[in-house]
Amino acid sequence: MRELIISECSELLTNRNYSVSQSYCRSCFDIIALNNKKKFLIKILKNIDSLSREQSIALLKLAKILNAIPLLIGSRTRNYLMDDGVVYERHNIKSITKNTFKNYLNGNPPVIYAKRGGFFVNIDGKELKKIREEQHISIGELANIANVSRKTIYKYEQNAANPSYEVAIKIEEYLDKGIAKEIDLSKLYGNEILEENLNNSENYEEDEFKMVVLDLLRDLGFNLTKTEKAPFDLVAEDKHKEENFENSINNINNINNTLILTNIEEHDNIDIRKKATIVSQISELLNGYSVIISDDNIVAPKNIQTLTFKELEKMEDTIDLLDHILQYKKGIR
Repeated sequence: MRELIISECSELLTNRNYSVSQSYCRSCFDIIALNNKKKFLIKILKNIDSLSREQSIALLKLAKILNAIPLLIGSRTRNYLMDDGVVYERHNIKSITKNTFKNYLNGNPPVIYAKRGGFFVNIDGKELKKIREEQHISIGELANIANVSRKTIYKYEQNAANPSYEVAIKIEEYLDKGIAKEIDLSKLYGNEILEENLNNSENYEEDEFKMVVLDLLRDLGFNLTKTEKAPFDLVAEDKHKEENFENSINNINNINNTLILTNIEEHDNIDIRKKATIVSQISELLNGYSVIISDDNIVAPKNIQTLTFKELEKMEDTIDLLDHILQYKKGIR
């Protein structure tokens, strides 16, 4: 079931001119997709309640690194089928059905959101008040039609509360005007809480080899962001990107993006080669670069850049590494 939804969502995105790559391994995301306007990082689960807090933090963190929209797509919540056209939320991530996502991609975003107590809609209170007054309708009259108190209508107009879906329908039908606002899937819930969760999430231990490599990459001049539950171990970006681009005499300015998705493993193994193939596809999609850093001479597929620790030690700055990657890519084309 989950694999079918992944396939169908990938096809939906591809048919709408998104470039798509799938994770194909146990990861905090299943699909990454982008066009010239949006970038999605999507996790597919049959039951959205199976998303753990750790998975959500890993997904949100990676989405922040890649400047992507995190999204959870599923079909059930608890023991019930999810409703189409409704936005749910799990651990600060918006959650929708495949059909809701399809409609969103077709230009019909959802307007209903679920929370404890039922389904609700966001409204523009000032616009509601303006329409009501233009039609010479009193607060009491509208309250009677909507079967709520005058105080509740006042709260709606002050943007202090949102109506339930049923109440919103009654108001819209009486005013003959739409008052529901579209839900922006790119806007995260609870940004302050989210930042605190992300900042406190890096509490796992690194093995000694990875720690040494991370220190060396920092010394070269990269800003590093470690990832969890992803096919790659970290994302590295040149902290002096603009300066190096301007001063480079090694044609580094032909590199459009210094984003490097890196796998770090002391010894060669099947798992790292499998992950590297996935990361290579993702890096191509993001117009970035993928690298395996190891203590061994890894026999990797032809299009995957490998680098031994000894080679990395000989480099003096970010330009050396980026130039090494560029020359490698030129050599395999």
